[in-house]
Amino acid sequence: MRKLLVLALVAACGSAGCADRTPQGAAEADGPVPVRTAPFQPGPVRRVTIVSGQLVARSEWDLAFKVPGVIASVKVREGDRVRRGEILAELELEEIAAMARQAREGLAKAARDRARARALREANSLPAAQADDAETAASIAEDAVALADDRVKHATLHAPADGFVDRRAAEPGEVVAPGRPVVHLSSSALQVRSQMAAREALRLSPGAAVAVTVDDLPELRLAGRVTAIARAAGRGTGTVQVDVALSGQELPSALRSGLTAKLEIEQVVAVAGAVPVGALLQADDGAASVFTVAQEKAHRVPVQIAFLQDGVAALSRVPAGLQTVVVEGQARLADGCSVRELR
Repeated sequence: MRKLLVLALVAACGSAGCADRTPQGAAEADGPVPVRTAPFQPGPVRRVTIVSGQLVARSEWDLAFKVPGVIASVKVREGDRVRRGEILAELELEEIAAMARQAREGLAKAARDRARARALREANSLPAAQADDAETAASIAEDAVALADDRVKHATLHAPADGFVDRRAAEPGEVVAPGRPVVHLSSSALQVRSQMAAREALRLSPGAAVAVTVDDLPELRLAGRVTAIARAAGRGTGTVQVDVALSGQELPSALRSGLTAKLEIEQVVAVAGAVPVGALLQADDGAASVFTVAQEKAHRVPVQIAFLQDGVAALSRVPAGLQTVVVEGQARLADGCSVRELR
C-alpha cells in the first residue's frame, strides 16, 4: 500500500499550489485552476483478496483387507478411475471357505445337541447344568459361523467411493496381514487447501463463496465454498489452513490433485467509503488528505486509509458531507484555491 501512496504523492508535489504564488494579482490573472472531480463512493466497500492454494482430494484411503490371506487378484492399476462398490482386489477363498464350512458343520452339531438336551431336560432326565452347557455351545457355534461369514465377506476389497487409484501396493500371490495397505485411493471430489495469513482467514466463515482459478488452466473458473477453517494457526508459520470444496458441479477431467490454484475471496467491508488512489495526498501511516470542491473553492480535508485495491482507496474515516474529490489538477492546488471543474 505504501508504494502506491508514494506514487500518488509524487504527482501531487510536482508544482507549487496556487495559494503560494506571489503577488496575489498574478494568481488571479491565471484564473481558476482547472480540475476534474470524481464522486465519493459511500461504504460499505467490496474487497477481493487473492490467495494461493493447492488442489487436493477431499478424502483419501489406504485400503487393506480386514483378514489375513493370499492375494488372488488386484483388479486396478495406478491412475484407474473406479466407482463406489467396485471390486479392487480379492483374496484366495479356499482356506477361508473351508473354515466357513467347518463353522457351519459345528453349528449343525451344536444345534442337534441343544435340541436333545432340551428334550431330556423337559423329561427331567438331564441335569440343568448339562442343558445349559448345550445352550452355550450352540451360541458359541452361531458366533463362529458369523465370524466365518465375515471373513468371506472381507476377502473382497471394494471401493468406498468414486475416485482414482493413486498407488497399487501389493501384487497377486503375496501373503498379506490384516491392515496392510493394498491400494491407495483418493476421491474424485476435489477441494482447494490454502495456508492463509491469519488476518485473511479470520475474515472468513464456513459457507462463504469463493471463486477458484487454476494456474495451468487459466480459462477455467470454478465456484467453491469454504468448508473448514482450522482452529489453530500453524506453528512457526502463523498461517491458518482453509479448505474450499468444489463439489456440486461437474469438474473437468483435466483437473488433478496437486495443481496450484488461486482463491478469489470477495467480502463486503464496513468502511466509510472509497475514492480513487490518485486523489490521495500526503499519506503517512494510513493518514492522508484529499481535495474537495465547494462553492468553486478547493478545500483540503483529512482522511484515513483502510486498504488499497485495484486503484481504489477504501477510507475508514472521512469528513461529514464529503461528496466529490479532485482526481486531476490537485498538484496545482492549495487550500482555498479558486477552481473550475472540467466536465
